[in-house]
Amino acid sequence: MDLYLQGTIALRLLFAFVLGALLGYERRMQQKPAGSRTHALVCLGSAIFMIISIYGFADIPGQRDPARIAAQVVTGMGFIGAGAIWKERSWVVGLTTASTLWVSSAIGLAVGAGMYLPAIIGTFLSYLALELHKFEKIFSNREKRAEKRQLINNLDLEYLKSGLEGIFDQPTKIQVLNLSNPYVFSFTFKRKVKDSFILSLAIKGDTLNLILMYLPEYLRGKNYTPKIFTLLKRWSLEYKFKQITLTSKKEFNPLWLKLGFQPMGDCSFAYRLV
Repeated sequence: MDLYLQGTIALRLLFAFVLGALLGYERRMQQKPAGSRTHALVCLGSAIFMIISIYGFADIPGQRDPARIAAQVVTGMGFIGAGAIWKERSWVVGLTTASTLWVSSAIGLAVGAGMYLPAIIGTFLSYLALELHKFEKIFSNREKRAEKRQLINNLDLEYLKSGLEGIFDQPTKIQVLNLSNPYVFSFTFKRKVKDSFILSLAIKGDTLNLILMYLPEYLRGKNYTPKIFTLLKRWSLEYKFKQITLTSKKEFNPLWLKLGFQPMGDCSFAYRLV
């Protein structure tokens, strides 16, 4: 084997290593088990097999088929790819990583055969495919923002926001935490402080659930809870909810009973609106 050919083979191996590592870098950034090292080794190994297939038996007389070893690489990658896939509850995990390993082997075979341009284009397109989820996220976030705005408008959460601002004389903001059933949203003061008011609510069917109502220490003992409950009751009647439910600490049980809530359990209460 002459020096020029040896240099060409060394260049192909280096090229395969770099392209495999680039593809694996994205997987590593996504904190997947198969990262740059695994992809680089798969790509490098495939290139070596392809080089052996082309040049390893050149001195042996008779008909040679360089595709035979390459075909075995494809088969072998099936086993490695299968090892990257597992089932977690109802989710199948590792399909994308298995696919990138499979593509890495194909890129390695292309580089081993001296097909540099297809290998480079294949790496670029593979990387682009792996980054598509970022573009999907951008459009998805736009849709979610529109859905949040629609939810705020449909339920008139601005009414609750204005009511809370009137009670506390503080600018308040709305945060929609979940758009599916149950709808979950919360209110807190706009001004960032260590100890801030929080009111979290959930809507499921015809029930308004008070998930959390936290009053900072400097707001306690000022009769704010009955005022908030009156606001929630007026709003709930407007939207024809049948009940308001909550789970409380034992120390606050007398307060909820005084406001007309009926005990449903040890610390669970319901206020019937109809």
